[in-house]
Amino acid sequence: MGYEAYKQGVGKQGFGARRSWLAGLVLTLGCTLTYAQDIPRTAAGKPDLQGIWKAQASAVNGLETAPANGDMQAVLALTGGAIPYQANAAAQRQVNFDNRLNDDPLNKCFIPGVPRIMSLDYPYQIFQNDREVAMTFQWTQMFRYIPISDTPSPYEGVESWMGRSRAHWEGDTLVVEVRDFNGNTWLDASGNFHGAALTVTERYDMTDAGTIHYQATITDPEVFTEPWTIAYDLERQTDQVRLMEFQCQAEKEEQNGDFERDVRTWYPAPIPADNAPFDASAGVSLPLPQATGAIRRLPDGTPDIEGYFNAEAGGANYGLESAEGRFLTPNSRGVVVDPEHGGLPYQAWARIEREERILPQRGYDDPTAHCFVAGLPRSHYVPSPFYIMQTRDFVLVLHERMSWRQISLVRTEHLPDDIRLWQGDSLGHWEGDTLVVDSSNFNGKTWLNESGDVISHMQKMRETFTPVDENRIIYRATINDPIAYTQPWTIEMPFDRSEDELLEVACLEDNGDLQHLKDVRDEYRAAQQQAN
Repeated sequence: MGYEAYKQGVGKQGFGARRSWLAGLVLTLGCTLTYAQDIPRTAAGKPDLQGIWKAQASAVNGLETAPANGDMQAVLALTGGAIPYQANAAAQRQVNFDNRLNDDPLNKCFIPGVPRIMSLDYPYQIFQNDREVAMTFQWTQMFRYIPISDTPSPYEGVESWMGRSRAHWEGDTLVVEVRDFNGNTWLDASGNFHGAALTVTERYDMTDAGTIHYQATITDPEVFTEPWTIAYDLERQTDQVRLMEFQCQAEKEEQNGDFERDVRTWYPAPIPADNAPFDASAGVSLPLPQATGAIRRLPDGTPDIEGYFNAEAGGANYGLESAEGRFLTPNSRGVVVDPEHGGLPYQAWARIEREERILPQRGYDDPTAHCFVAGLPRSHYVPSPFYIMQTRDFVLVLHERMSWRQISLVRTEHLPDDIRLWQGDSLGHWEGDTLVVDSSNFNGKTWLNESGDVISHMQKMRETFTPVDENRIIYRATINDPIAYTQPWTIEMPFDRSEDELLEVACLEDNGDLQHLKDVRDEYRAAQQQAN
């Protein structure tokens, strides 16, 4: 979905005026549910919540019954009711409403928080195993990681936009407790808000195979006089092959020209006419790494590669080839294992482009400087940890720098060629103890690192994840890209498991460097224009 199409769908008043109804939303302290007996269940007998879902009643306009008012369409509720604000908080809510088009964090593409993200007019996917639940959202590739555990987080008290979740089962109801919010999110587009003392108790009740009844009880003694509850249904989306991406800030910056198109790499750029022929058969056949110790396994014997990992990337985010640091980038040890000389087999134009990208005036062009998703394989060696989760049908990777990738173990065909994603489309299978992943459908908008190594939309990638002992995976990625390279090439690095939990990196919300990078670029361009 493009940003322009998104704007057209939300009305004439701009990015903040999203079209939605609240039909089905309840402000209540309880409700009666009727449960079906034929709901899907896991092997452990719990309701199987996995799938792609969407709120039937979007709550983006408001959480209280209200008539149409200017840019805000009517908000409907089944039972009505008013949010129990303390007096001073009610006054702040009115200020928020009056300034909503400028002040709503969602209009700035910021993290929506909980429970607001559950009711946006975008689908999301639930992943589940016996140990945890994860949710990946189409909106800006946010995610939630929810351990099913009463063990406290190692980061209790560390505030974040999405809060920190713990879950438990009460019969067939998944109950999620969320706390440690930073108080910066709104609850809807009408200016309803909370403070840092917020706690949210969510209840997920599957009433039939296609419906989850969702409730969220909001408690914040600094803002409200008593707890209050919203409730609505989530509907299973059966017409989607997989969850797509909506990169809010990237779409917005593409439309206003702040993020400029690279006509050589973005889809559907052609292979340059003066390129050297691409030799797809070049390269060596590397044997897979051998186990050096026992590896963890799931009950069915499949390797257990789940856990919190850091890549021993050797500075790959600052260059895939061996190189000394330049300007503000540190040394990179070199992770290219094919070709054997350790250099990337660049086309001539792409090598020149890479050398230009390292210059200060090009720093603004790196998509990650804008806090856009890093792409692949870069997401794995950006200096930030990630969490791998395994389910029956997926391997899911949650990146601390707030993005996700899903690897389907059941699909056998990639998306249609005209669907292009920042993280591509990944299909995986097991070959012995190695997870083999083939990815395509990239959009060509990413860089491979801060040094500007080039990749295009024609990128095809085969990755192998080979566990070699209980706490180490050897990762390889082989890239085929006939636009930027003369032959395939391969990188390799270890992923090391440790006992830890992801924190939230709110990049866009805290981005203080981008304007400086833009100033450097604009000053350079102005000097060039004056010289000419």
